[in-house]
Amino acid sequence: MKWNGWFKAMTGAISRIYYPKVFITGVGAGGRAFLTPVAEAAVRRCGIITAWAEVIKSLGFSLEGKLVLEQNCTNYQEVLVKAAKLARTKGEDIALLVKDDPLVYSAGLDSYKEVFKDFRIEFIPAVSSLQLLAAATRVSLEDCLLVVYKPDAAGNIDQSDLVVKRERMLKAYKAGYNLIILNDLEQTLAQTAGFLIERGIPADTKIIVGEQMGTESQKITGKSISEVSRGTSHWMSCMAVKQPEY
Repeated sequence: MKWNGWFKAMTGAISRIYYPKVFITGVGAGGRAFLTPVAEAAVRRCGIITAWAEVIKSLGFSLEGKLVLEQNCTNYQEVLVKAAKLARTKGEDIALLVKDDPLVYSAGLDSYKEVFKDFRIEFIPAVSSLQLLAAATRVSLEDCLLVVYKPDAAGNIDQSDLVVKRERMLKAYKAGYNLIILNDLEQTLAQTAGFLIERGIPADTKIIVGEQMGTESQKITGKSISEVSRGTSHWMSCMAVKQPEY
């Protein structure tokens, strides 16, 4: 075979090498109302679907012919590793469905890079519960600090991150920004409200609490920060601490 023929044959073979993709796909705060067409397209094109069981159920996707790997609180990392291995073996792309917007949470970014280090990673954004609360509260995200707590390696709340986020909240609020804060099982809205009161935020400061945003069970309530500090809310909650002039 002449050199040109050999080169074309080899480059043709190289061009057909498959590099798997993983689409880190935000599916919105709940249900199909805020699901984007781009997210639906990712599900249609991918042969492997990975998501928590309740996400799959709430979206009502037709997943016939797809390999579906369900995650839960004990196996979510193992399932990602399994999905990556299957994608390499089968030459399939993965749609990893993430409730809310995948970039609301920084915790998963490092693990995605590690598990899918030989993949092409694409993020598909979505409408988050934080955005929905901002809309309901009629504040601009430009004038807000968004607060999401970060877990440590064991899945518990990262204490050093908690200290940083708390100080950042105080500085932002005193500088005239509104706060939109996501609830955490280990740092509830009540705990955050209590901290803010301890550090000088007036007890009658108006708070808007959004529970299960974007779902049929959505509930939006106006309260004082003192009431929030003494109460409880659904684990899927967030609150807006507004400046007095709003």
